[in-house]
Amino acid sequence: MTKGFSVVNHVGITVKNLDKAIPFYEALFGVKVSNVDELGGKRMAAVQGLDDTLIKYANVHLDNINIDILEYDEPKSTDASYSNEQVSAMHMCFEVDDIKAAVARLKELGIEPEGEPMFFEEADGLKSGFGTGVVYFKDPDGAHLELIEPKGPFQRG
Repeated sequence: MTKGFSVVNHVGITVKNLDKAIPFYEALFGVKVSNVDELGGKRMAAVQGLDDTLIKYANVHLDNINIDILEYDEPKSTDASYSNEQVSAMHMCFEVDDIKAAVARLKELGIEPEGEPMFFEEADGLKSGFGTGVVYFKDPDGAHLELIEPKGPFQRG
């Protein structure tokens, strides 16, 4: 009997153009994609609630999670627009040891953060985790991404 879900296998990110997205994510992650393939047909469509599907994808293996970069050819992907406060909005957060150095690396890659990193203080309303740094940025298709330099309860383990 399954007690609960405690291990994340992967996160999928839908992009407009897989060939253009791969170099962005390889530069961001610092690793090459491990696999590029396509998948489709009625059986795959059925598990996604679609009539038919054809998905081009690339897999990236990070230390603690896999990332699937997906381009839907059938049905053709459409743009989504959301902000973090909207219900069902999601983002992916990457843990770093030095957020200022990580932001400098983003900028070297031509990625502009949404703002400068902020470091949690008591005035932010928290009870703990002071000194945790966060900054948000987006991929070329607008997926919401975050960096965190965790302290206190934001640290894993």
